[in-house]
Amino acid sequence: MSHKLDRRSRSVNWNGPRAILVVVALLLPAVGFPSAPEQQQEQTPRAHAALRHLAASQPDRPVSVIVQKATRDANVDALVARLGGKVTEDLSIINAMVAELSAGAAVELSKAGAVRWVSLDAPIESSAAFTTWATNLGTAVSTDFTDAAFIIDSVQGPNGLYGAGGNARGSFGGFAPEASPGTRITRVEAVLRLYVSEPLSWGEDVNLSVVVGGASSTTVRVPAQTLNSYVGPANAGTLYVDITALRSWRWGDFDNELELIVDQSRFSGLRTVYYDSVGLRVTSGEGNDTSGGTAPTSLPRGWVDSSRLINTYNHAIRATDIWNEAPNYLQGQGITVAVVDSGIAKNPDLDKRLIASVNFNRSYHNSNDRYGHGTFVASIIAGDGSHSSGTRIGVAPKTNVINVRVSDDQGMATEADVVGALQWILNNKTRYNIRVVNISLNSSMAQSYHTSPLNAAVEILWFNGIVVVVSAGNNGTGTLFPPANDPFVITVGAVNDMGTPGIRDDVVAHFSAYGLTEGGVAKPDLVAPGTNIVGYLPDNARTTISQEHPNNRVSNHYFRMSGTSVAAPMVSGAVALLLQDEPALTPDQVKYRLKSTAVSNSLIWPNYDPVRAGAGYLDVYAAVHGINTQSANTGTTASMLLWTGLEPVTWGSVNWNSVNWNSVNWNSVNWNSVNWNSDYWGP
Repeated sequence: MSHKLDRRSRSVNWNGPRAILVVVALLLPAVGFPSAPEQQQEQTPRAHAALRHLAASQPDRPVSVIVQKATRDANVDALVARLGGKVTEDLSIINAMVAELSAGAAVELSKAGAVRWVSLDAPIESSAAFTTWATNLGTAVSTDFTDAAFIIDSVQGPNGLYGAGGNARGSFGGFAPEASPGTRITRVEAVLRLYVSEPLSWGEDVNLSVVVGGASSTTVRVPAQTLNSYVGPANAGTLYVDITALRSWRWGDFDNELELIVDQSRFSGLRTVYYDSVGLRVTSGEGNDTSGGTAPTSLPRGWVDSSRLINTYNHAIRATDIWNEAPNYLQGQGITVAVVDSGIAKNPDLDKRLIASVNFNRSYHNSNDRYGHGTFVASIIAGDGSHSSGTRIGVAPKTNVINVRVSDDQGMATEADVVGALQWILNNKTRYNIRVVNISLNSSMAQSYHTSPLNAAVEILWFNGIVVVVSAGNNGTGTLFPPANDPFVITVGAVNDMGTPGIRDDVVAHFSAYGLTEGGVAKPDLVAPGTNIVGYLPDNARTTISQEHPNNRVSNHYFRMSGTSVAAPMVSGAVALLLQDEPALTPDQVKYRLKSTAVSNSLIWPNYDPVRAGAGYLDVYAAVHGINTQSANTGTTASMLLWTGLEPVTWGSVNWNSVNWNSVNWNSVNWNSVNWNSDYWGP
């Protein structure tokens, strides 16, 4: 069972689309408890109040929980097993794991000395297969099909438009899967949406082969009698052909000019096959294939034509003022932004700057962003305007982007999905030069930043040199949900830019959340445009977000959204520009620079509201030309989930040597004075 989620906690307001969010829900059974000295129970559970309430009313209710260990080497796995549960996922970035057991057993587990904190997580059905569709014609062979462009005209797959051929060949590429870390490819099938004009004769077979990096495979034959099941448009259907045996498949094949060859040269020429779409269905299983992804690009510095630009937000935040400033021409070259969202559809506005795609969502979905939110967010950060002929351009149009998918085709994810994604980002930050993470989502459950696994994970990234930008949320009140309530990260609120390039008439959006963290830190940190923003969303009529909100379609490829989740990527793009100019800045210095240069002068922005707008209105030009290198967050207490007893966390890949100790007041945590038997660890 899963909780119904409060729309007020979502990151998109309705002026615009439904948002991505973290779903926190319930799942599975247990009993028993060990008696080892280091695992003795304590009197008061260290568990979220919602879990304690559930255990009191429905102790046998199956749940999925995130369990934070009290020490690095705590044998909590054994405790879970003794209670009749099972561990399903490791979250080493925060010294935690995901476990399935009963609500009552989960609360019993939280009493053990080996456990620091237990939070609810949501169950999702697992599936290891997805389909990715061809989006361009290949070069391995010349394509002879009539109207071949109709075969590759949709990232979403079949759309009722057909290319056709008799005695013909074609090469199809542009497949865009999302590699799931910790898996390997176990099966690959060609997916052909087709029908034939009339029954084929014996021997009129279709041969399929692949080319990877210029190397051709053998062929798989699709017999004429198989195709004869699809005679006439009324019998159009989807044919799956196992091509696993053609090669030893790796995730990296999809980044190495993979093409599928469809060869009908054995046809007599009297009969025709009509193809709507050509794709690949990929099935994966447990394994260790770390291939995939490409090196970060660093495009040449040069002029960006902004003369045709019609989206006003770039003028409002003054990004356009620095794009063409010689000699730097700051457009995000060489910097990489990881977008933790619903996925990113392969598209010409990102092209080869979409350098990696990974998936952390356990439910079934196509490899493409069928929800639509992540593609939109990426276009605000890094779209170069290719599709719109320069009329709609993102904030950092030459920066690299990584698609880190955490939600399914309905926009749903769990905290464990997101924490796992952040762990991958930490492990791969050097490989891809990841300097910025955009998180346009909020948890659906209020929780202290000292007990939220999501807050702990974003702080780990922050202390390891990655700037984390998050949306404030859209409840329009002083309530902040993780990770927006974390005092370290950059929390972004939204303004209405009124569709004008100037900011004198701009006002803070009524839905934009604000408030104080436990330590009294005011949020949001600053604001950016987030009302009626138009962004690139290809084939949006076929995305969930557009189907639910058809009135927000500007065209089949452009969509209108409102919310703090579209204001946050503007700040992420601004950070990419700033770090391109000053790559040595730490996250604390970046945050201080953005806040200290934000517009708060009432003569420039008369509607400035310090309670709801934080430090003020994002000003990219002022930030880039600023010289202040002070650090934000000085004296701020880090999440207590990052501590184990009297010593800070030292596990795994966390590089504590990179922490700016002057801006993290570890000494303010007096562990001897913490009352572990109190309810301080509540939400």
